[in-house]
Formats: sequence, C-alpha cells, structure tokens
Amino acid sequence: MKKIINVFEVFAGVGSQLRALKNIEEELGVEIKSLGLVEWYIDAIVSYQTIHSHEEKNSYVSKEVMISELQQLTLSKDSKIPVSKNYFTKQNEEKLTKYYQYCLPFIETLKNPNSEKLYYTDINKVNVIPKDIDIFTYSFPCQDLSQQGNQLGIQEDTRSGLLLQVKRILKQNKDRLPKTLLMENVKSLTNKKFISEFEDWIKFLKELGYTSTWKVINSTDFGSAQNRERVFMVSKLNKKAYNWPVKIKHNKTLKNILDTDSEITNQVLELTSKIKRKGITEFKTTSNNITKAFIKDWSNFNSENYVYKNEGFGPTLTASGANSRLKFYFKNKDIFRYINYQEAFKYMGFTKQDANKIMKTNLVSENKIIFMAGNSISVEVLEHIFKNLICEIKKEF
Repeated sequence: MKKIINVFEVFAGVGSQLRALKNIEEELGVEIKSLGLVEWYIDAIVSYQTIHSHEEKNSYVSKEVMISELQQLTLSKDSKIPVSKNYFTKQNEEKLTKYYQYCLPFIETLKNPNSEKLYYTDINKVNVIPKDIDIFTYSFPCQDLSQQGNQLGIQEDTRSGLLLQVKRILKQNKDRLPKTLLMENVKSLTNKKFISEFEDWIKFLKELGYTSTWKVINSTDFGSAQNRERVFMVSKLNKKAYNWPVKIKHNKTLKNILDTDSEITNQVLELTSKIKRKGITEFKTTSNNITKAFIKDWSNFNSENYVYKNEGFGPTLTASGANSRLKFYFKNKDIFRYINYQEAFKYMGFTKQDANKIMKTNLVSENKIIFMAGNSISVEVLEHIFKNLICEIKKEF
C-alpha cells in the first residue's frame, strides 16, 4: 500500500507545490493528498481549481444564495484589497455561477469547519488547520521584501507581515503541528536589511520543535531555463536537519519554452517596428548564460530596456514591474515580442495545457495568467526539494 503524503498550502497561488508533488508521486511510490489551502485571489482560486481538482456540481442554486454565500468569503480581484460587498451582485448569472462553483470548497468549509479538508480565503480567520499534515507550504507575500517593493519588512499591516499570521496559526495548533514546513521567498529575505527578522522566524520555529535549514537556489541548477534565485527553507519537527538536493546538469533552454512559430500579430509588428527604430546594442551573453541587448532610449527603468535572445537561459519572470513584460528576439523571423501566457506557464514548470485550461474558463485574462506565473514557484526546483523531503519523511516519521 502506498504511503499517503498529506499537503496543506498557505498562500497557495496556482498550486506549484501540489503540481510538483503530483509530478513525482508515482516515481516515489506515494500518494499525494491535498488537505486544503489558503488563498484569497479569485483568479488564483479559479486557476488552482481548474488545473488541479475542479469538478462541477450540477445541483441548482439560486442567484440570491450564490451571492449571499460568496459575500461571506474574503476575496480579492487584484491580490491586494478585498472586493466590495456588491462585487458579485454586478456579475451576470453565467459568470456568477462559475465563480460559485470554483469557490464551493471554501464555502463548504464555512458550513463544516471540522471537515478533513479545509479551504480558507482569509488567513486572518484561520484558527484550525487539518490534522496529520506531512508538508505545510507557505510562500508568503514578498512585496515588502523585494528590491522592487517598499522594503518595509515583516511587519504588522504589511503584505509580507502576513507571515505573522502563519506564526499565530502554528501557535494555535500545537496539538497538530505539521511534520514538515516549506517556505519560499525572494532572496533579499537573507540580506543584511532583513536577516534579523528571518532569524527571529527560525528561532520561533525552533521553540516549536522545528529544525530549520535554508538555501538560496537558482532554478537553472534544477532543470529550468529561467534564472530565478529564491530562498527556500525546510523545517522538520523534532528531527535532524533536511539534506538539500544536489545540482543537476540539464539541456533545457529558452528554445524549449518559447514558440518560434507563434502568430505574428499587430502587437508583435508594432513592438518590432518600435525597437528597430530605437535601435539595440550588440547581443552579449552573461555569466548566467543569458543573452541580451540594450534598447536605446527605451525607458527610465533599467530592466525594461533589455531584450533577450531565444537561446540559453532567460531572466526572472516577475508578477509586476519590467520583468513581467519580458521581450524576446526571434532571429528566424526577425521579430521582437513579449512572452505570452502559455510560455510564462511553461517557464515556471507548468504545461501549455495548464495555461489553456485557465483561458478556457473565460474568467482570467492573458495578462493575469502571466501575473500569476510570475508570482509562482519553479516547479522543477520544488520537485527536487520534495523528492529529498518525502524520502526523509518515509524514513523518519
């Protein structure tokens, strides 16, 4: 009989953790079981459910009931502020029904708070987590830590300060603490400005009984074509420190991600014409195997001024800012274009089919899919981290 590995995702996003775990479950001879998640961004909920688990229920529910039950949830349409109370009253019935279907697990948790699986939209209201969690993931918001952010750190009433809610949740659930925890965030968390706050967090986890070890990992070292450095930390309850995976050699490049035969739209022609008018410097390859050129007189934001060649590795895709609008040059057609939503998902280790499923809901735009990809975690890196972690769980717990 296969060992069941129970996972609970906080700040779940589109579910890169669950995707990575599902990708390796057969190889490791385990069964991955989701015990729920915490997420309030509507587009992420729609995407998560579409990729991983959505099953439509055909029972009729009146428009009034759908609106009433959705209004009980704390949901956001921009991942920053909650929607207004009348947001759902403005939706047509077809769209409202879709939102209701995707949010049903969260509504059912409100009705049955003692269920085996628990789904929350408001982390501030999470008091109980499921029992027997093997892997608890928490990729908390990076806005107040990243170089592009406002550098406020892990403080009350900031987005990154939501980590303090994880602290509260763990303290309130000492009778059912997860066996292991996995954290992911921007590497600036380990910089001089924030390292003391990070160390305070590690100290708190130690008081609960966790042995923690962290590492800054570049996705290109574990099978990705994306140069993406992030800090990961694994914490194990009353056990020895986690052993990190060893870097691998691989052949994946941007040629495996970008579609060289994509449609040449008016937007592509316009961008190509604009860049050619401005002119670019000679393409040069960096020590990270990224080949890029500088666009002359393009923008006041330095990173916005680069265009990348469709070879080797590529830069970090972010949810916002210049790196959410990555520009590439395709020599075979002599064109410049932005990364598209399918490529953005592939760049993060998902599949083109995952992105297409989300588009087919007619609820999430192409730009929002790219935004969520930039907010996600490299699936390839997670696979390698989880392989080691699951092997240790099987041996030690």
